[in-house]
Amino acid sequence: MDIKPEWIDQNGHLNMAYYGVLFDTGVDEACKELGLGWEYTAQGTHTTYSAEFRIRYRQELHLGHKVRASFRLLDVGPKAIHFCQELIHSDGWVAATGEGISLHIDQSGPRVAPYPDDIKAKLDAMLAKHAQIPVPDWVGAPMQIRK
Repeated sequence: MDIKPEWIDQNGHLNMAYYGVLFDTGVDEACKELGLGWEYTAQGTHTTYSAEFRIRYRQELHLGHKVRASFRLLDVGPKAIHFCQELIHSDGWVAATGEGISLHIDQSGPRVAPYPDDIKAKLDAMLAKHAQIPVPDWVGAPMQIRK
């Protein structure tokens, strides 16, 4: 993904709001693979909502930089997933990390609802694959200031 000129703030680097855009674009790709993409939502019965998302900024991004967003499933429940991501610069360094909880939503409520069996099976299969990858040490870390 390219950093767009309109995303640069008065300090000359990527404005914090657009890190979320980049992470969300990465989630969209994972959702497509899982059958939870735009077509799923367009059916009008179910969708996904973000319940929580935390970003840790590690290194500035600037105009001209290219990044990709990783996606690693950490846990799957009947109605929600826990995942983590990294924004990885084309040179290989990590610009930011993200950790989130996504909910499966029945749009008629809206209310949290169980995943359909076919999607839950895809989530469980992805979780089994991802369980072989070490969990990053920053997952679940408390927010605090250094003293």
